[in-house]
Amino acid sequence: MSESKFKSVAMDSSITGTKAQSAKSLSFIQLRKTSKGLSASRTKHRKQSYGFSTVPSVGTHSKKGSTLITTEYKRPQLVYLNTYQLEPRVRFNVPHVTNAINKILDFFFEDFRYTSAEANIRTMLIADEVLRAVKNMKFDRFRIICVVTLAQRRAQSYNNAVAFLWDHEFDSVVDVHREEHTALIQVTVFGVYLD
Repeated sequence: MSESKFKSVAMDSSITGTKAQSAKSLSFIQLRKTSKGLSASRTKHRKQSYGFSTVPSVGTHSKKGSTLITTEYKRPQLVYLNTYQLEPRVRFNVPHVTNAINKILDFFFEDFRYTSAEANIRTMLIADEVLRAVKNMKFDRFRIICVVTLAQRRAQSYNNAVAFLWDHEFDSVVDVHREEHTALIQVTVFGVYLD
């Protein structure tokens, strides 16, 4: 629509004063909506920051039933390449882990008197210390699992069994068992290779 059409519409319908102004503004809004199908407020562009150009990546937007796969992000996504490494660089060393467990048990379990409240705290403390000591040995690509069992000694038998899938070439286990007058403890550490 042009400006002359606004005037002719206002004169034909004999609209004067403020009514003519509102008619002009209504037709201007209609004109704004029809130009390129968008209003002026939707055509604003966001300012690019941090000096990164926009990077198209995966996302979905629907446009009349079809989907476009472009969304803009500020940074490219990191891509890690495969290492193709199938064997560990540093293997799980059973004698070193056994020595570390024995030192921890000498410190935390010697002359221990069993009480149920103290047993819970002592079990968690020993498990944390064993995990910290074994992780400080920096076994590459191994998951370290520590199971600590502390039981009261009352002339009972004690059997413990653990079963799961095992790779006999790389996975290892260390089991240390100690007994005091009122308690017994078993510390089991598994070194499971991740790949």
